[in-house]
Amino acid sequence: MAQDALATAVDWQVRLTSGSASAGEHADFARWLSADARHQAAWQRVQGVLAEPVGQIHHIDQRHPGQLPAVRRSLTAAAAPVSRQRRGIVGGSALMLLASVGAGTLAHRSQPLGGLLADLHTGTGETRHTLLPDGSGLDLNARSAADVHFDHGRRLVRLRAGELLVQVARDALADRSSGLPARPFVVQTRHGTAQAMGTRYLVRQEADRSLVVVLEHSVALQTGDGAQRILREGQAAWMDGQRIEMAEQPMAHQASWTEGVLDVRDEPLGDVVAALGAWRKGLVRISPAAAQLRVFGVFRLNDTGQALQALVDTQPITVTRYGPLLSLIDLAAT
Repeated sequence: MAQDALATAVDWQVRLTSGSASAGEHADFARWLSADARHQAAWQRVQGVLAEPVGQIHHIDQRHPGQLPAVRRSLTAAAAPVSRQRRGIVGGSALMLLASVGAGTLAHRSQPLGGLLADLHTGTGETRHTLLPDGSGLDLNARSAADVHFDHGRRLVRLRAGELLVQVARDALADRSSGLPARPFVVQTRHGTAQAMGTRYLVRQEADRSLVVVLEHSVALQTGDGAQRILREGQAAWMDGQRIEMAEQPMAHQASWTEGVLDVRDEPLGDVVAALGAWRKGLVRISPAAAQLRVFGVFRLNDTGQALQALVDTQPITVTRYGPLLSLIDLAAT
């Protein structure tokens, strides 16, 4: 129900800022808003997130004449399917098509809407350090979300999206006077679990697999299908729900984002662009051919524009920019 309210609030934000909402639609919105406290909470969250992207889209053709069609095509390709209600708002207007489809995309670029209901979440270009109830430290990378569930049986962090790094503390409930056993500390993704064994480690969830990198001590992995493996300090592995595959190269540099940099060591340009995308509000699209190029380098995450320029200076690529909203990367002509 909360997710439904969030989606409906997005639809209302697009409709009410379109400039064509009727008095009846404003009345319908008022009734929807007052019908449920969850509607009010969803509206408060979405309004701030969507206001800037919708405004950007409504004025894009004035600010960047002639660039609207290219931006519209890329935003449409990147967006999730449009709801029936939102399609009804669109009508035949190209600008409103961009507003209805692109507003959600651009808002998602600023603050992933799916993470708004998580216990902990970050937007684009934002990290967050949290001290958990047991004294453990948790760092969330940009565009990440996690839920925290601590009870008398275990300490569970469920990673909804993105990447986190945990420094696990000794369980405060398991002191000598209590006589209670230490509760296991577990990070869960959709592909499996990573249980701490007195440790510091990184977990990243991707669409088809999750990465675990052990920075201190060891971690016990288990996939959804029951495959198990112990990772020692310095080791890393991918799990996809069925199998656990050890990483061939050291992966400790994957935690470089905690120091404000992206440390790249012989990685595909497509992966580098995806990592930079978590720190850039505009959309970056890359061609399949350019995505295969191999990259070495260290890039500051607080200036993705400079990072893209450094890639242009060192790789056979071109970057075509359509204002602040969209950048397209392709192989340079030979």
